[in-house]
Amino acid sequence: MKTGWQTAAPGGKAIGLMSKPRELLFDTNCLIDIYHGRSRIKPWFDQIVDGSLWPFISVITEAELWRGLRAGEVIQHESLIAQFVVLPLHSEVAQLAGGWMQLYTANGLGWMDAFITAAAKHANLPLLTRDKKLANLLGAEVEFELYD
Repeated sequence: MKTGWQTAAPGGKAIGLMSKPRELLFDTNCLIDIYHGRSRIKPWFDQIVDGSLWPFISVITEAELWRGLRAGEVIQHESLIAQFVVLPLHSEVAQLAGGWMQLYTANGLGWMDAFITAAAKHANLPLLTRDKKLANLLGAEVEFELYD
């Protein structure tokens, strides 16, 4: 049986006998809070750093963040994104998002939120967000973890 350094995977991720880290898909607002150094997101960011949380984002979140970058932020942005597993879009995600848009557009659901939430459901991941309206709207469909 391998022990110690032999169970360590590249990038500092441990495998084997250690417990599996918790997994969460981060909504765009979470990364914006990280960028702005807001303390409300710090407990989750600390879990990423200590390896107890395996973080995911949707490619939609990545696109939203690239859109909002200012000059001189690219290196910091790329370093942050490298900490996350980026989930691609799939036809099943598009079908979920489109179906929810048919049902909930009148309730304020937007395309980006629909796609991100559908990515969480498709990957069977809880969605970390501070968007209480989104959690109330789609909470029967997807597991949400809310923060203030």
